[in-house]
Amino acid sequence: MCSSLFFNAIFMFHCKQFAIDDNGATMKVGNDAIMLGAIAQPQQQPVCILDIGTGCGILALMMAQRYTDAQVTAIDIDAKTIEVAAANFARSPWSDRLKARNIDLQEFAKQSQTTYDLIISNPPYFSNSLRNQDPRRRIARHDDNLSLNELFKYSLQLLTPNGCLSIIIPSNEAERAIEIAKETGLLYISRTDICNHITDPAKRTILIFGIHCSDFIINKIPLRNTDNSYSSEYKTLTSPFLL
Repeated sequence: MCSSLFFNAIFMFHCKQFAIDDNGATMKVGNDAIMLGAIAQPQQQPVCILDIGTGCGILALMMAQRYTDAQVTAIDIDAKTIEVAAANFARSPWSDRLKARNIDLQEFAKQSQTTYDLIISNPPYFSNSLRNQDPRRRIARHDDNLSLNELFKYSLQLLTPNGCLSIIIPSNEAERAIEIAKETGLLYISRTDICNHITDPAKRTILIFGIHCSDFIINKIPLRNTDNSYSSEYKTLTSPFLL
Protein backbone atom coordinates (compact mmCIF):
# COMPACT_ATOMS: atom_id res chain seq x y z
CA MET A 1 0.00 0.00 0.00
CA CYS A 2 1.29 3.46 -0.82
CA SER A 3 2.36 5.55 2.16
CA SER A 4 1.53 8.68 0.15
CA LEU A 5 -2.11 7.71 0.48
CA PHE A 6 -3.92 8.03 3.78
CA PHE A 7 -7.15 7.04 5.48
CA ASN A 8 -9.85 9.45 6.60
CA ALA A 9 -12.70 8.71 8.97
CA ILE A 10 -14.60 6.66 6.39
CA PHE A 11 -11.51 4.79 5.13
CA MET A 12 -11.08 6.53 1.80
CA PHE A 13 -7.77 6.90 -0.02
CA HIS A 14 -7.07 10.48 -0.99
CA CYS A 15 -5.04 11.40 -4.04
CA LYS A 16 -4.44 14.94 -5.31
CA GLN A 17 -7.63 15.27 -7.35
CA PHE A 18 -9.85 12.37 -6.30
CA ALA A 19 -10.67 9.97 -3.48
CA ILE A 20 -11.14 6.19 -3.56
CA ASP A 21 -13.27 3.94 -1.39
CA ASP A 22 -12.09 0.38 -2.11
CA ASN A 23 -14.20 -1.32 0.55
CA GLY A 24 -16.06 -4.18 -1.09
CA ALA A 25 -13.95 -4.22 -4.27
CA THR A 26 -11.98 -7.32 -5.18
CA MET A 27 -9.00 -5.22 -6.31
CA LYS A 28 -7.75 -2.63 -3.83
CA VAL A 29 -5.50 0.40 -4.17
CA GLY A 30 -1.83 -0.61 -4.18
CA ASN A 31 1.55 0.07 -5.73
CA ASP A 32 0.86 -2.19 -8.71
CA ALA A 33 -2.05 -0.04 -9.82
CA ILE A 34 -0.34 3.24 -8.97
CA MET A 35 2.79 2.36 -10.96
CA LEU A 36 0.82 1.06 -13.93
CA GLY A 37 -1.31 4.21 -14.01
CA ALA A 38 1.76 6.42 -13.76
CA ILE A 39 3.73 4.67 -16.51
CA ALA A 40 0.98 3.71 -19.00
CA GLN A 41 1.15 6.40 -21.66
CA PRO A 42 -0.06 5.81 -25.23
CA GLN A 43 1.73 6.80 -28.41
CA GLN A 44 -0.99 9.33 -29.19
CA GLN A 45 -3.33 11.51 -27.13
CA PRO A 46 -6.18 9.11 -26.34
CA VAL A 47 -9.81 9.86 -27.08
CA CYS A 48 -11.16 6.55 -25.78
CA ILE A 49 -9.62 4.51 -22.93
CA LEU A 50 -10.63 1.07 -21.67
CA ASP A 51 -9.76 -0.26 -18.19
CA ILE A 52 -10.15 -4.06 -18.04
CA GLY A 53 -10.80 -5.47 -14.57
CA THR A 54 -11.10 -2.04 -13.01
CA GLY A 55 -11.54 -3.13 -9.38
CA CYS A 56 -12.15 -0.04 -7.28
CA GLY A 57 -11.52 2.17 -10.33
CA ILE A 58 -8.13 3.64 -9.43
CA LEU A 59 -6.63 3.17 -12.92
CA ALA A 60 -9.66 4.63 -14.70
CA LEU A 61 -9.57 7.67 -12.42
CA MET A 62 -5.85 8.20 -13.02
CA MET A 63 -6.44 8.09 -16.78
CA ALA A 64 -9.37 10.52 -16.53
CA GLN A 65 -7.17 12.93 -14.58
CA ARG A 66 -4.23 12.72 -16.99
CA TYR A 67 -6.16 12.78 -20.26
CA THR A 68 -8.69 15.55 -19.84
CA ASP A 69 -10.50 15.00 -23.15
CA ALA A 70 -10.72 11.21 -23.01
CA GLN A 71 -13.79 9.09 -22.39
CA VAL A 72 -12.91 6.23 -20.01
CA THR A 73 -14.82 2.95 -19.89
CA ALA A 74 -14.12 0.57 -17.00
CA ILE A 75 -15.29 -3.04 -16.97
CA ASP A 76 -15.26 -5.73 -14.31
CA ILE A 77 -16.77 -9.19 -14.02
CA ASP A 78 -17.70 -8.72 -10.34
CA ALA A 79 -21.04 -6.95 -9.73
CA LYS A 80 -20.21 -5.61 -6.25
CA THR A 81 -16.84 -4.35 -7.42
CA ILE A 82 -18.34 -2.40 -10.32
CA GLU A 83 -20.79 -0.76 -7.89
CA VAL A 84 -17.80 0.42 -5.84
CA ALA A 85 -16.04 1.75 -8.95
CA ALA A 86 -19.20 3.50 -10.17
CA ALA A 87 -19.59 5.24 -6.81
CA ASN A 88 -15.96 6.41 -6.94
CA PHE A 89 -16.50 7.72 -10.46
CA ALA A 90 -19.70 9.54 -9.48
CA ARG A 91 -17.98 11.60 -6.80
CA SER A 92 -14.92 12.41 -8.93
CA PRO A 93 -14.46 15.63 -10.94
CA TRP A 94 -14.75 13.59 -14.17
CA SER A 95 -18.02 11.72 -13.62
CA ASP A 96 -19.27 12.76 -17.07
CA ARG A 97 -16.29 11.04 -18.75
CA LEU A 98 -16.23 7.79 -16.73
CA LYS A 99 -18.45 4.77 -17.33
CA ALA A 100 -18.52 1.53 -15.29
CA ARG A 101 -19.92 -1.71 -16.72
CA ASN A 102 -20.43 -5.12 -15.09
CA ILE A 103 -19.32 -7.31 -17.99
CA ASP A 104 -16.46 -9.66 -18.89
CA LEU A 105 -14.00 -8.78 -21.63
CA GLN A 106 -15.16 -11.55 -23.94
CA GLU A 107 -18.76 -10.28 -24.02
CA PHE A 108 -17.68 -6.63 -24.06
CA ALA A 109 -15.56 -7.25 -27.16
CA LYS A 110 -18.55 -8.81 -28.92
CA GLN A 111 -20.76 -5.82 -28.12
CA SER A 112 -18.37 -2.90 -28.49
CA GLN A 113 -18.78 -0.52 -31.41
CA THR A 114 -15.86 1.55 -30.14
CA THR A 115 -12.10 1.11 -30.56
CA TYR A 116 -9.65 2.38 -27.98
CA ASP A 117 -6.43 4.39 -28.13
CA LEU A 118 -5.35 2.99 -24.75
CA ILE A 119 -6.30 -0.22 -22.99
CA ILE A 120 -4.99 -0.65 -19.48
CA SER A 121 -5.22 -3.69 -17.22
CA ASN A 122 -3.94 -5.13 -13.97
CA PRO A 123 -5.06 -8.60 -15.08
CA PRO A 124 -5.63 -11.83 -13.17
CA TYR A 125 -2.29 -13.59 -13.53
CA PHE A 126 -2.19 -16.59 -11.18
CA SER A 127 -2.61 -19.83 -13.16
CA ASN A 128 -1.14 -22.77 -11.26
CA SER A 129 -1.07 -21.48 -7.70
CA LEU A 130 -3.12 -22.16 -4.58
CA ARG A 131 -6.70 -20.98 -5.09
CA ASN A 132 -8.01 -18.19 -2.87
CA GLN A 133 -10.89 -19.42 -0.69
CA ASP A 134 -12.92 -16.29 -1.40
CA PRO A 135 -14.63 -16.93 -4.77
CA ARG A 136 -14.69 -13.24 -5.70
CA ARG A 137 -10.98 -12.84 -5.00
CA ARG A 138 -10.28 -16.10 -6.84
CA ILE A 139 -11.92 -14.77 -10.01
CA ALA A 140 -10.10 -11.45 -9.70
CA ARG A 141 -6.64 -12.96 -9.14
CA HIS A 142 -6.62 -16.22 -11.15
CA ASP A 143 -6.73 -16.48 -14.92
CA ASP A 144 -9.52 -19.08 -15.15
CA ASN A 145 -11.93 -16.47 -16.56
CA LEU A 146 -9.41 -14.35 -18.48
CA SER A 147 -6.16 -15.85 -19.73
CA LEU A 148 -3.33 -13.75 -21.13
CA ASN A 149 -4.11 -15.18 -24.55
CA GLU A 150 -7.69 -13.92 -24.33
CA LEU A 151 -6.60 -10.56 -22.94
CA PHE A 152 -4.28 -10.02 -25.91
CA LYS A 153 -6.71 -11.42 -28.50
CA TYR A 154 -9.61 -9.19 -27.49
CA SER A 155 -7.40 -6.16 -26.85
CA LEU A 156 -6.07 -6.43 -30.40
CA GLN A 157 -9.66 -6.45 -31.63
CA LEU A 158 -10.51 -3.36 -29.56
CA LEU A 159 -7.42 -1.23 -30.27
CA THR A 160 -7.18 1.59 -32.78
CA PRO A 161 -4.35 1.12 -35.34
CA ASN A 162 -2.00 3.27 -33.26
CA GLY A 163 -3.40 2.29 -29.89
CA CYS A 164 -1.58 0.41 -27.15
CA LEU A 165 -2.21 -2.05 -24.33
CA SER A 166 -0.49 -1.56 -20.96
CA ILE A 167 -0.42 -4.29 -18.32
CA ILE A 168 1.40 -5.14 -15.09
CA ILE A 169 2.31 -8.73 -14.28
CA PRO A 170 4.83 -10.66 -12.13
CA SER A 171 8.28 -10.27 -13.66
CA ASN A 172 8.76 -14.02 -13.98
CA GLU A 173 5.77 -14.04 -16.38
CA ALA A 174 7.03 -11.21 -18.61
CA GLU A 175 8.82 -13.27 -21.27
CA ARG A 176 5.87 -15.64 -21.58
CA ALA A 177 3.51 -12.67 -21.92
CA ILE A 178 5.65 -11.14 -24.68
CA GLU A 179 5.59 -14.41 -26.62
CA ILE A 180 1.83 -14.88 -26.21
CA ALA A 181 1.21 -11.30 -27.31
CA LYS A 182 3.36 -11.81 -30.41
CA GLU A 183 1.38 -14.94 -31.32
CA THR A 184 -1.87 -12.96 -31.16
CA GLY A 185 -0.50 -10.07 -33.26
CA LEU A 186 0.55 -7.56 -30.61
CA LEU A 187 4.13 -6.29 -30.56
CA TYR A 188 6.14 -5.41 -27.49
CA ILE A 189 6.90 -1.67 -27.28
CA SER A 190 8.37 -1.20 -23.82
CA ARG A 191 9.20 -3.01 -20.60
CA THR A 192 9.58 -1.43 -17.16
CA ASP A 193 10.80 -3.68 -14.36
CA ILE A 194 9.73 -2.63 -10.86
CA CYS A 195 11.91 -3.68 -7.93
CA ASN A 196 11.81 -2.83 -4.24
CA HIS A 197 15.45 -1.61 -4.17
CA ILE A 198 17.75 -1.05 -7.17
CA THR A 199 19.89 -4.11 -6.29
CA ASP A 200 16.85 -6.39 -5.91
CA PRO A 201 15.41 -8.54 -8.68
CA ALA A 202 12.27 -7.18 -10.27
CA LYS A 203 8.97 -8.33 -8.78
CA ARG A 204 6.56 -6.67 -11.20
CA THR A 205 6.90 -5.72 -14.86
CA ILE A 206 4.87 -3.21 -16.84
CA LEU A 207 4.59 -4.15 -20.51
CA ILE A 208 3.25 -1.96 -23.30
CA PHE A 209 2.11 -3.56 -26.55
CA GLY A 210 0.91 -2.15 -29.85
CA ILE A 211 0.06 -3.19 -33.37
CA HIS A 212 3.14 -1.39 -34.73
CA CYS A 213 6.54 -1.15 -33.09
CA SER A 214 9.97 0.30 -33.87
CA ASP A 215 12.45 0.39 -30.95
CA PHE A 216 12.12 -1.39 -27.62
CA ILE A 217 12.38 0.68 -24.45
CA ILE A 218 13.58 -1.08 -21.29
CA ASN A 219 13.69 0.55 -17.84
CA LYS A 220 14.18 -0.55 -14.25
CA ILE A 221 12.62 1.48 -11.44
CA PRO A 222 13.24 0.98 -7.71
CA LEU A 223 10.38 1.81 -5.37
CA ARG A 224 12.64 2.61 -2.42
CA ASN A 225 16.06 3.92 -1.43
CA THR A 226 18.44 2.06 0.88
CA ASP A 227 16.89 3.86 3.88
CA ASN A 228 13.47 2.54 2.75
CA SER A 229 12.16 5.97 1.78
CA TYR A 230 10.47 6.22 -1.61
CA SER A 231 12.91 6.66 -4.50
CA SER A 232 13.14 9.81 -6.61
CA GLU A 233 11.96 7.79 -9.63
CA TYR A 234 8.84 6.68 -7.78
CA LYS A 235 8.13 10.20 -6.53
CA THR A 236 8.56 11.73 -9.99
CA LEU A 237 6.24 9.23 -11.66
CA THR A 238 3.52 9.38 -9.04
CA SER A 239 3.71 13.09 -8.14
CA PRO A 240 0.82 14.09 -10.47
CA PHE A 241 -1.48 11.78 -8.52
CA LEU A 242 -0.30 11.24 -4.94
CA LEU A 243 -0.41 13.69 -2.06
